[in-house]
Amino acid sequence: MGLITFFNSATATVYGFIALLTWVAIQAVKQTKVDNHYLPLISIILGTLIGFIAAHFIYVTDAWLGAAFGFISGFAATGLNETLNHYAFNPKEEK
Repeated sequence: MGLITFFNSATATVYGFIALLTWVAIQAVKQTKVDNHYLPLISIILGTLIGFIAAHFIYVTDAWLGAAFGFISGFAATGLNETLNHYAFNPKEEK
């Protein structure tokens, strides 16, 4: 399967849904005593697991393809979290 076909087989909605579920799961993990240093790695792992499981419910495809989409969405959730933390919730004051 070509790389273009791979990315076209899922829609942006699927990526967004998995990224949102991963972000919510990371917010729950933050409430525990887990070191924040490991949150990006946990996000990628949770995204992969959520994508693997969601492949059966969101779209009919190979579960490993869902895991790959989840892996990518885990990266997206990490970026979403960093963006919200640095720019929306804790904006730096201008000097």
